[in-house]
Amino acid sequence: MRITSQDSIASLFGVSRETINQWQDQGFPIALRGGPGVPSEYDSADCIRWRIARELDKAGAESPTNRLARAKAEAQEMVNLEKRGTLVPVALIEPKMKAAFVAAREKFLDAVPRLARELPSDLDARETMLQTEFEALLTRMAGWSKGDDDDSE
Repeated sequence: MRITSQDSIASLFGVSRETINQWQDQGFPIALRGGPGVPSEYDSADCIRWRIARELDKAGAESPTNRLARAKAEAQEMVNLEKRGTLVPVALIEPKMKAAFVAAREKFLDAVPRLARELPSDLDARETMLQTEFEALLTRMAGWSKGDDDDSE
C-alpha cells in the first residue's frame, strides 16, 4: 500500500517526522521522492520490512558490555577445560607429537629394506606380511601420546 507524506508514514510507525528524516538518511525506503510542495510516497510493506530488519540487526548487535561478558565467559570456560584436562596447551603436546612422528617415520623407513629382502614370492603371503607391518605401524602411531619408545615390536 502506498502512503503519501512523511506525516502519514510517521503516524504508521508512531514516530515523529524528524525520526522519518533520520531513518531516510539511514536507508529507509522511499518509493517516490517528493520535492518542494510535493510529498514523498512510501510503500508500507517495504518500510515495515526495513524497520523489522533494522530492529533484528540491533537485537543481534553485541554491545561492548555484552562482548566483554562473552570474552570473560570464554576465558573462564578455557580455564575450566584446562583444569579438567580436556584442553591442553599446544606447547605441551607438540614436542611429543613431533617425536612420535619422527619415530614412526624412521620405523617405516627401516622396514623398507627388510621387507624387500623378506617378502615371500607367494602373493597371499606378501599381502599378509605387508598388512601386518602396516597395522603395527598404524598401531604405533595411534599410541603416540603414550610415548611408548619400546622398539621390541
